[in-house]
Amino acid sequence: MMFGESLLIALAMLRQNKLRSFLTMLGVIIGVMSVTVIVMVSNGFQYFMTSEFKKIGSDTIIIFFDPFRQMRGESVGPIEGLKQEDVDYLMNNVSLIEVASPIFEFRSKATYLDKDVPDAKINGTDQNYTVMNRLDLESGHYFDKNDLDRRANICLIGEDIKTKLFGTNEPIGKYITFSGITLEVTGVLKRLDILGNSNAKDILVPLTTVQDKWQGGDKVSYITAKPKAGVDVNQAMDAVWKALMQKSGNKPIYRVDSNESILSVFNTIFGVAGVALSGIAALSLLVGGIGIMNIMLVSVTERTKEIGLRKAVGAKRMSVLIQFLIEAATLSLVGGLIGMGFAWLLGNLVTFGTSAINWPTKGGLATPFPITAAFAAAMFSAFIGMVFGLYPAISASKLDPIVALRRE
Repeated sequence: MMFGESLLIALAMLRQNKLRSFLTMLGVIIGVMSVTVIVMVSNGFQYFMTSEFKKIGSDTIIIFFDPFRQMRGESVGPIEGLKQEDVDYLMNNVSLIEVASPIFEFRSKATYLDKDVPDAKINGTDQNYTVMNRLDLESGHYFDKNDLDRRANICLIGEDIKTKLFGTNEPIGKYITFSGITLEVTGVLKRLDILGNSNAKDILVPLTTVQDKWQGGDKVSYITAKPKAGVDVNQAMDAVWKALMQKSGNKPIYRVDSNESILSVFNTIFGVAGVALSGIAALSLLVGGIGIMNIMLVSVTERTKEIGLRKAVGAKRMSVLIQFLIEAATLSLVGGLIGMGFAWLLGNLVTFGTSAINWPTKGGLATPFPITAAFAAAMFSAFIGMVFGLYPAISASKLDPIVALRRE
């Protein structure tokens, strides 16, 4: 009953002094709003990164030849880079791997009649590339192992290549000319955007065609692999690394990474940044607490006769102490709730604004309201109010009723 009455008195004091109460709560409002918005934006970026990597699969393992990891002056031995034989070696020696695919990347000018694309990205690869990267076709068909065996002069093109070279015409069956080679278009890739990049300027060509008629030799730029179903990607990465170290004679000339580990790094960065910024923003809660302590001291001074009257009719020190503590906590908690409301509004504005400019995706940056974090911030603000309201409450409870009643 005492708690309920104290709460009603606290709310009545807020209504009587609306402007003063709002100005007192301003620090708490800004603090809770800042912490909540920062958590919303941080969670939004983490959600964005996770959804982007899901497009191509977070379990994809990427293997690079990286001789610069050697100590200065050490020899890499007879190994000069990654080759098709390394793909066969991994498939034969790593039982946790389901599929591996080599890629050789370079850029070249692509021409059709009087139109050209000067910086088309050529990917020489095998029949597993679309499975590895979860690519769909807009039209046509992908090349198969038979096309690789016969070194077929065929290619698949991205959306931008199709638009720039063929406009609205059907590209399937047409021939694109490069430096020294002509390829028949057998398919068009469906557009896939990831982290600001897309496959719209990509041209996929059988790796054997690139190696035999274009590049010369059998080197590849890197290898991608996927673990078998149910196998942890980190275990598969360890198995790949051990196999490569055995092949190189324990020379660390390879780098093995995965989309999952890259995603983990990004999420860690966003998480740490969010916590650090939230900690800085939470300092305004302390400023708000000082304001609450100040206004509660003023309130004690203004209500001295009221306190004296209550104690004269039998109110105990503890009841006066609890009343002022509840008033301080209520003042701070209401400020926290208002801050949560402003944070929700700002989060919606961020989502609306980013969707209007299609950044970082067409749907903008999703900023889901972090109920747990907002509730924690509001409760912390109430705690701050009680901590900073403790001294004024103690001062009020210690007032002598006779002295209090005589004060003007």
